[in-house]
Amino acid sequence: MLPTMTNGRLICLELKATSKEALFDEMAQMLARDGAVSDQQQFVKDIWAREQLDCTGFEQGVALPHAKSKAVSRPAIAIGVSRQGIEYGAEDGKPTQLIFMIASPDGGANHHIEVLAELSTRLLEPGFIEQMKAATTVEQALTLLKQGPKAEKPAPAAKPEASAPVEPTDRTFKDRLNTMKQHLLFGTSHMIPFIVAGGVLLSLSVMMSGKGAVPEAGFLKDMATMGIAGLTLFTAVLGGYIAYSLADKPGLAPGMIGSWIAVQHYQTGFLGAILVGFIAGFVVNQLKRIKLPDSMTSLGSIFIYPLIGTFLVCGIVMWGIGAPIAAMMEGMNHWLSSMAGSGKVMLGAILGGMTAFDMGGPVNKVATLFAQTQVNTQPWLMGGVGIAICVPPLGMALATFMSPKRYKKEERESGKAAAIMGMIGISEGAIPFAAADPMRVIPAIVAGGIVGNITGFMMHSINHAPWGGWIVLPVVEGKMGYILGTILGALTTAIIVNLLKKPVSEEDDVTTTQTSFEIIEAEGEADVLAITACPSGVAHTFLAAKSLQKAAAKQGIKLKVETQGANGIINRITAKDVANARCVIFAHDVAIKNRERFTDIEVIDVKTKEAIHNPEALLARTLGNKANAA
Repeated sequence: MLPTMTNGRLICLELKATSKEALFDEMAQMLARDGAVSDQQQFVKDIWAREQLDCTGFEQGVALPHAKSKAVSRPAIAIGVSRQGIEYGAEDGKPTQLIFMIASPDGGANHHIEVLAELSTRLLEPGFIEQMKAATTVEQALTLLKQGPKAEKPAPAAKPEASAPVEPTDRTFKDRLNTMKQHLLFGTSHMIPFIVAGGVLLSLSVMMSGKGAVPEAGFLKDMATMGIAGLTLFTAVLGGYIAYSLADKPGLAPGMIGSWIAVQHYQTGFLGAILVGFIAGFVVNQLKRIKLPDSMTSLGSIFIYPLIGTFLVCGIVMWGIGAPIAAMMEGMNHWLSSMAGSGKVMLGAILGGMTAFDMGGPVNKVATLFAQTQVNTQPWLMGGVGIAICVPPLGMALATFMSPKRYKKEERESGKAAAIMGMIGISEGAIPFAAADPMRVIPAIVAGGIVGNITGFMMHSINHAPWGGWIVLPVVEGKMGYILGTILGALTTAIIVNLLKKPVSEEDDVTTTQTSFEIIEAEGEADVLAITACPSGVAHTFLAAKSLQKAAAKQGIKLKVETQGANGIINRITAKDVANARCVIFAHDVAIKNRERFTDIEVIDVKTKEAIHNPEALLARTLGNKANAA
């Protein structure tokens, strides 16, 4: 559709405008000269009327001014490039260089949305924006619209300084890093139940024995055996499911067996399991590239790939990386064991701040995973991190109690729920506060996490469970230090956030009616699809789903959401749904399961935090929903 709505007369690669006002006039004039607009002045008024509702400037220097207008005689798109950049008012504050002005006849709402959706798809393709900005001829721009960006270097005739733009390559590298992180978090999410069950069972048996050692006989020994089994298996599960995320079921055996050998025979620890998981996924994917005879195709996934993959991966571990990783882990454990005094203060500040920062998000997972996976050898790490896990929700709950006038009624109610979530070690209880006021809340909870973590370290609190909150107090040594650290951390957060926040006015405190929304379960009814998935499969998964559903209800969009969480896949999206929908939103921090279902539909790929914090803008960006407001 896009190439048919523009032509060489509607493309200007050297815009003269230096202001937003002059830009709209210059591009509207292009549309008028081409006959797409019959009344240039009226069309510009309609463009500005649309712009007053919400700025159409986006990141990466792109703007999409658009309007449905009686002055439009036929649908058209004018494309302009400003070499110097124009102050447009985009959210990131950066100048706008690439502009698509979309003209639609009055009453053509569906047509308008389709154009924006198709254009959004093109803008999301790696390299498209940069290559459009760098285009030197109208023919190049038209080719990009028709065929999409090219990965190859530009032709030799291009200017040397523009022949190999660095940014697209860099973006691709970042995308790959992000994908690797998703595979890692997929493995982590499957590992957590093993370390929780194993760690708590082992810790309870040790604490109940009263000897500070693994029981040697009786019921407590059996309980300890259960716990040790969980803590022995979790590294194999971690490596196995990283490989599974990368290469599906054929990667499971190579990943698990290779990780087990790395950990059990070379003491590589969890880092070794992570590395082996990625190696296993890569190896199996390469094996899949080998074309098998038709008679052996059915044996590939269940016999050939697992068998050869396991041999190759285990060989790499045994004859290559096993010994070096073991030496590195041994050195790190010696370093951690030797840390005391100022060393503990520094480590406590780093781990406490990271744990509190994004409340169960990727930064939090890095810090907590570091402590959880060493709970057997360095349980003092969880002594501090367990405190930092519960400080954000407890701190915000305390803040609403200490200064209720600074919070709306619904926030005070959220404070009660946050208190409960904090006690059982769920950091996500603070997310509603951070989403509403990130500039004040996030610094406060980070400061509280640092204070709590350092207090736990300095008072020698030892937490034998890979979890946080006061629910683990039965398996904590140095309980007074643990409790004091929690109180000081929560108090720090409450004081800082209340100093930063102003009292709400009576008008602000009026409770608004909650937006009702429909949970669509039937097949083929939704205009838009979404999948939400986070590492734990609990809080972020369902918070993202609820936020998208509420935003969709406000904007009159029929949205079906599939959650991939702790209870498996709920409200599964079917082939009929895909056939009838316009696009699908992936709001995820781990790899999406059964992604091959969506090869024939537009995919918008974002983090769960974007769906939680700004669902309206996400829907507007992905569907061209802003056109509905015009």
